[in-house]
Amino acid sequence: MRFPRAILSLAFVLALGYSSAAQTGGPSFRTGQAPGEAAALNGRVEQAQRFPAGTPPQAAAEQQGGLIPAGLAPPSPGDADLGQQVLLKRQEKATPFSAFASLSGFYTNNAALTNAAQVEDFFFVGEVGVSYQPRITRDLVAEITVRQADFRYARYDVLDFESLNVGAGLSYSPQVLRGVILSARYNFNRLTDGKEHDEFFKNQTLTLAAMRSFELSKAHYIYVGGSAVLGWSDPVAPGRNEYGGVLGYHLNWSRAVSTDLFYRAALFDYTRGREDWNQTLALSARWDVTRWFNVTGTISEGFNNSNAHIFNYQVFNGGVVLAGVITF
Repeated sequence: MRFPRAILSLAFVLALGYSSAAQTGGPSFRTGQAPGEAAALNGRVEQAQRFPAGTPPQAAAEQQGGLIPAGLAPPSPGDADLGQQVLLKRQEKATPFSAFASLSGFYTNNAALTNAAQVEDFFFVGEVGVSYQPRITRDLVAEITVRQADFRYARYDVLDFESLNVGAGLSYSPQVLRGVILSARYNFNRLTDGKEHDEFFKNQTLTLAAMRSFELSKAHYIYVGGSAVLGWSDPVAPGRNEYGGVLGYHLNWSRAVSTDLFYRAALFDYTRGREDWNQTLALSARWDVTRWFNVTGTISEGFNNSNAHIFNYQVFNGGVVLAGVITF
């Protein structure tokens, strides 16, 4: 039972939200001290949006839910099994329902995602979700996914929070486009405090994306994708439009082991004259232990350059993702 993975064109271009700290001069705290209220708010919103964007392709697909059920899509960056023979075999039995869960542990050198006195920490993410992906026509597939994630930090529990995502989308892959996947997706995100569980951020996004993979052989391929993300948030200050792209390379060492190297870049266009150029470079290695359980190790480096210099930052993350999924 393999989890559908053709959502990759969306997984790399999720918005990186900012809190109302953008209007108060940004975070400020000394090395070794717990982040203050403004820094904590900014860091939690940023981390919630950055987490899927900085995750390796296959792990990101499993966290987001797929737009195309197993067996219905052409070879894509999320598929560990390449080749028409495998795809035809998977098409014999569509599995539109899936339930998934993951447990991640990461080290980060910039817990609050700030340029002012960075602090190191370990954070853990537990996530569960369900997804329904019915096939409407041969080339068109719908998707509805609900997922809940809890973020917990080892040292700075002021950064703890919960993230609820509810989304729906359509994916279209006509034969005339020779493997290009076009997708549109709406998502609602709600963040709550890790202690009081009070809501402190809401965001709605509409994502339009396209993705294409280029098979080099049965063992490896290159993939490219691009998207535009329109966002509406509460508070309003983090609201922005986003335009991004991804370039990646996937290699299957065996049917159970694969690696991905990918680069993601995006322009964040804020409503009040602020513009950020955000980049992520990541390397991952994945081991499919069984058909329903996998382990992924990842390292990533992120850079954010803004015309509001207080929002410039660098972050390194490294960790392991344990993921399981059942389709039916």
